[in-house]
Amino acid sequence: MNTKQGAATATTIRVNDVNSTEQARRIDEAIAHRAYEIFERRGGMAWHELEDWRRAESEVRSKRCVGVTSSDDALIVSCDVAGFEEDSVEIWAAPRRITICGKPIKHQEPKPGSYPYRGDIFRVVPLSVEVEPTRITANVKRHFLEIRLPKVRATHPGSVRARAA
Repeated sequence: MNTKQGAATATTIRVNDVNSTEQARRIDEAIAHRAYEIFERRGGMAWHELEDWRRAESEVRSKRCVGVTSSDDALIVSCDVAGFEEDSVEIWAAPRRITICGKPIKHQEPKPGSYPYRGDIFRVVPLSVEVEPTRITANVKRHFLEIRLPKVRATHPGSVRARAA
């Protein structure tokens, strides 16, 4: 597949089973790391911790548009990944949430005095139904990521199917 600007391709999407708590911890760690970078670049001035955290959070948490559709047996999550570097897209899957993460493509040199964020960005997608994280598949077609999340089938122990007499 020939891709523009080195964006993610179908062979570079990694899907990992990562529980919701661990997903949140990893994202908070990335935000904290970025907030500290902002603090240091500002010269270590105190009393701006909340401002630094909010700026870091806005840079680390993606506002990327994500679509979610449902069928009888699966949820389909879709997202444009043209802005991610090749081989950087990863999906963390849990039964009620997925996180799409990757490194943004570096478009240009930073302006003097600015310090653009170059680390991973994350898009958290809460799911309306429970899915099976180990059976998730992901494909990219022309920079458009489609993730198929098979739904967990509800089974009730001891339930008996009614039969006609």
